Amino acid sequence: MTEASTSGPDRSAETPLAIAGRFLDSAPVDLLSMAETLGLQVNMDADLPDEISGCIMRGGNGDSGYRIEINRLHSFNRKRFTLAHEISHYLLHKEQIGDGIRDNVMYRSRLSDFMEIEANQNAARMLMPAALVRRVYHAGLRWLAGLSQAFQVSEEAMRIRLKQLGLAP
Repeated sequence: MTEASTSGPDRSAETPLAIAGRFLDSAPVDLLSMAETLGLQVNMDADLPDEISGCIMRGGNGDSGYRIEINRLHSFNRKRFTLAHEISHYLLHKEQIGDGIRDNVMYRSRLSDFMEIEANQNAARMLMPAALVRRVYHAGLRWLAGLSQAFQVSEEAMRIRLKQLGLAP
């Protein structure tokens, strides 16, 4: 056995999606650590116009060569969703980012509606992974406010996710 084979799995060949998947087993999902591990530079206190929730662009000090900026004026839960949305653009649409993607408060950009919907759906799955939501729900945390607080998402987002997973009445 070589030294490399005894040190654990070789993560250098791990895809960005696999890297992101490593963070989906505890609530709330640690998006900042996920972004850092992906090599994304993140500024959660960017001075952006109120109508812009966030953006992802080339540049920054991270290993990926991309940076994300999140509007400092928005609520904590909205910032988390925006960060998950921008990470999703990186994971799903990296080749489309070009000089940057700015998402307005309705999470719309110059990208196609399909790509924005895809980023929104992936962001919700990232913030509220199905297996984790089911595990927490079946462990006894079943009230909406408690679940939304545990996952650090809005009650409306959690309500929708519970319905998608067949856990809502």
